Amino acid sequence: MSPSLEKTLSKRVKEINNKIKTSFALIRKDVKEMDSQISLMKTYLKKKDKQTTYARKEDNKLRNEFRNEVDNFKQNFTQLKLALSQVRTIRNEVVIVRDLAKIEERIKTSFKNEIERYKEKVKTLKESLKESEKRISSLEKGQFREKKKGWFN
Repeated sequence: MSPSLEKTLSKRVKEINNKIKTSFALIRKDVKEMDSQISLMKTYLKKKDKQTTYARKEDNKLRNEFRNEVDNFKQNFTQLKLALSQVRTIRNEVVIVRDLAKIEERIKTSFKNEIERYKEKVKTLKESLKESEKRISSLEKGQFREKKKGWFN
C-alpha cells in the first residue's frame, strides 16, 4: 500500500471514527433527553392519573349524593301524594258531614214547622172541641146555643 493511500485511509478511518464518536455522543445526548422527557411524562401522567382518580371519586360522590337526593325526593313526593290523597278523603268526608249537617238541619226545621202546624191544629181542634162540648151540654140542658162567631168565621 502506498503511503498516500494509507494516509487517506487513515484519515478517512479517523473521520469515520470521529463521526461514530460524534454520532454516539449525539445518540447518548438524545437518549438522555428522551429519558428526561420520559421521566417528565411519567410524572405528568402520574399527576394526571391522580387528578383523574380524584375527579372520578368526586364525580362518584356527587352521583351518589344526587341519587340519594333523588331517592329522598321520590320518597317525599310519594308521601306528598299520600298526604294529598288523605286530604281529598278528609275533604270529601267534611263535605259529606257538612251536607249531612245541612240535611239534618233542614229535617229538624221541617219537623219543627210541622210540629208547630200540628200544635196549631190541635189548639184549633181543642177550641172546636170545647165549643162543641159547650153546645152539647147546653143542648142536654135544653138550651139552644149558637156557635160563636169570630173574626174569620
